[in-house]
This record gives sequence, structure tokens and C-alpha cells, in this order.
Amino acid sequence: MNSKKDKLKKAGRRVTNINNTKIKYLQVEDRLYEVTKISFFSMEIEALETNLAVDDVCEDEVWGMAEFRNYKVKLTNGSGKAEIVEFRDWVNGYM
Repeated sequence: MNSKKDKLKKAGRRVTNINNTKIKYLQVEDRLYEVTKISFFSMEIEALETNLAVDDVCEDEVWGMAEFRNYKVKLTNGSGKAEIVEFRDWVNGYM
């Protein structure tokens, strides 16, 4: 039991790698990203870009980036290129 997950289990904390919440999609401008991983313990969320429109999914499953301002967010787009953006700068420039 040396992994971080094993240590958390031993300490009595619940660890899960599945997303069993209503947080299924993140909306960034006009793009939707499907949430692939979310951790409320480590405050991290990961999502993959989709070809879906907001009208294609349930409204209560779509969340804006502002809801996760205190999270470490990793978005993966179709081109495979990534850009690290400071959240405050992004909010000031786009919202």
C-alpha cells in the first residue's frame, strides 16, 4: 500500500476515478469539452474537446469554466496542442 490512492483508502477517504456527478461537459466559449476525470479531493478536472453543440446535450450537464476557478483544469483539444493559461488572465480577456 504505497500509492497515494492506497494511502487515502487506508486513511478512510473515498477515492474514485469515475465521474458520477452531473458535471459531464465544460463550456469554453462556443466549445464543449467532455469531462473524463474529476477529483474533488485534489481539485482537478480533465476534459476532451468534442464536436457537440450546447443544444446536443442536457443543459444541466454543461458547466462554465468560472465554476472551476479554484481547480487545476486540463483541456485537451483535437489538435493535440496545449496551452497553459492563467485563469485570471483568461477571465479578464474573455468574460
